[in-house]
Amino acid sequence: MRFVADGMLGKLTRWLRLAGHDVIYIGDLKVPASEQDDVLLKLAKLKRRVLLTCDLTLHRRAKRLDIRSAYVESDDVVGQLVEVSKRCGRRIKIEPENSRCPMCNGSLKLTNKDDVKDIVPTTVLKAQREFWRCGNCGKIYWHGTHWKTILEMASRYNQMVG
Repeated sequence: MRFVADGMLGKLTRWLRLAGHDVIYIGDLKVPASEQDDVLLKLAKLKRRVLLTCDLTLHRRAKRLDIRSAYVESDDVVGQLVEVSKRCGRRIKIEPENSRCPMCNGSLKLTNKDDVKDIVPTTVLKAQREFWRCGNCGKIYWHGTHWKTILEMASRYNQMVG
């Protein structure tokens, strides 16, 4: 699914990207605060994206304009993922192997170990077999210690949505 998310949903944005969803995050754009709501609505309408917001007034405004919008109430990212799944009528599958870059939304591509040998720490190079590079920002990813946390969060989400 394709989303546009308001500035209060940065953590949710990263998790949706990890789940492979294309998410434009208003916090990544250089938009003055006074113009953000209008930009969010315009992006959602023109690019046919679901607006994710925790601002009830913005959500209602989107609905009046026939823009798909999901009002997110939970403060917990797992709860937010559940809400988005239910409000969009589609289960969000957290499959980290199909992730997008959580920082910039770029596509991740499996890369050769030799291509990252001068970028990642030597201990990581020795311990890991697979590396992914963001095609947009160039950031390198691997199954490090944070991977356990990602898998635990994915498991918790999967249990909640059944």
